[in-house]
Amino acid sequence: MRVVPALIGLILLSVAIFGAIGLSGGGTAEANVPACIPPAACDAGVSHETLEIPNIAGLLDVSTSVQWSEGSAWIGVIKDELPSSCESLPSHVNCDEEELVFVAGGPGSGGSFSWNAEPGSYRFASGSSTIQSSLRSNTIDYTWDAALGSGIMYTLFAVGGALMVWGLKPDSQ
Repeated sequence: MRVVPALIGLILLSVAIFGAIGLSGGGTAEANVPACIPPAACDAGVSHETLEIPNIAGLLDVSTSVQWSEGSAWIGVIKDELPSSCESLPSHVNCDEEELVFVAGGPGSGGSFSWNAEPGSYRFASGSSTIQSSLRSNTIDYTWDAALGSGIMYTLFAVGGALMVWGLKPDSQ
């Protein structure tokens, strides 16, 4: 019996099992919905804070579901780069919604969206889909699930299993 390979195999199998189960969570956030007064284009409120998803997340399958309370509003996810025409305000960054490139959600998202997150820097944007003359608050509920990517998980199962079999095999004399 070889103890070290069996122990390494057990560790790899444990990582694969816990990676398959994954993690999940969620929460609530408040966002400002800027006024929308035609004939000018409607503005979008973009968060000052950025959401950093590290490169190691590329090994994971990360899915997010977002819903919000304000029926006449929309929420979206954009890359961190903002157009030069955006104006920084104390509560948010004000941008023309037509200039933003949405990764998920955005105008017409209809009260909810799902997003399979990838590594990078992101910001959240919100706006109004109807004519509104004042800034409103919007409650955002989100949930997320993260699990080990299937290719890596199967590799860990195979290597871990092989090391366990080899490590537990009796020594030939």
